[in-house]
Amino acid sequence: MKIKKIVALLLIAAVSAAVLVSCSDPQQEKTKTLTLSGGFTYEGEVENDVPNGQGKLTDEMGNEWKGTFKDGKLNGYGTYEGFDLVEYEGTFKDGKFDGFGKQSFANGDVYIGQFKDGIPEGVGRMEFTTGCFYEGSWKNGDRNGLGWMTWPVGDAYFGEWENGVPKGFGCKVFYDPSIASCRRDIYTTYNKYVGEMANNLPHGTGIMFFQGSGGIYYGNFENGIRNDNNGVYYFEKGINEVKFEGAFSAKMNSGWIWGEGTMWYSDGTVVTGTWEGTECVEVKSTNKVDPETVIEESNSRLSAFLSDEYLTRALEIME
Repeated sequence: MKIKKIVALLLIAAVSAAVLVSCSDPQQEKTKTLTLSGGFTYEGEVENDVPNGQGKLTDEMGNEWKGTFKDGKLNGYGTYEGFDLVEYEGTFKDGKFDGFGKQSFANGDVYIGQFKDGIPEGVGRMEFTTGCFYEGSWKNGDRNGLGWMTWPVGDAYFGEWENGVPKGFGCKVFYDPSIASCRRDIYTTYNKYVGEMANNLPHGTGIMFFQGSGGIYYGNFENGIRNDNNGVYYFEKGINEVKFEGAFSAKMNSGWIWGEGTMWYSDGTVVTGTWEGTECVEVKSTNKVDPETVIEESNSRLSAFLSDEYLTRALEIME
């Protein structure tokens, strides 16, 4: 009996040893350090001497990729640490940032969002070291499409972008600390613009509400300044002037009234002539209308703009 027990124990030990050898040997063969072309070194799981599985890839510059490799390229979740302080954490496809991830740039900027072929593409948010924030669409690694941004000076914009700058149709609010009612980060108290944009300025047809005076302008802008032969300005409540329709000159009067036009007054008087600001230097005709009609028009225009669906939605998004 004693001999049988000893034989049985020896058989168990032999089988156990065989199992351990069979488990350990393939693992030892699976994990290797490979020297690859182009100055790359790989440490990790391999299959037929090709990176497959968990591993780490480094190059001669010190750039490092970690994650799951498939057929020699990083695929799925992984990380990248560059010698130039660029870092990435997220999903990869064939060795490139692709999918959702977070990239930190050498200058301190941070992007969180979608990537394609190694660059931001889709929807994402960028936090700039300058204090600016952008959230919205990205294409070809830059802000393109619909998005919103805030600036450290207090301004904010929601609308169309092209190659990193507001261009197209949008809403921009301007902070002005000289206006008592303009409160920082409460965009409903800012100067408000809705219309066409170029190079981050009102450019083309648009509407501007001036928080300080309460006036509102409809017309053309050039590089942020009113410039139109047929612009319309509704004056603030409680003053003699109610409405002006005519010329606004960027060159001659910094975007204010200058040239041919017609002024409506609170008493119903209507004057057509040549204007330099609110002064008529050459009267061509005068007329009288019901003052209530003009005042009602001015008030309704103001209410319509401030309750405009696009404006209110844009303000909600930017807040």
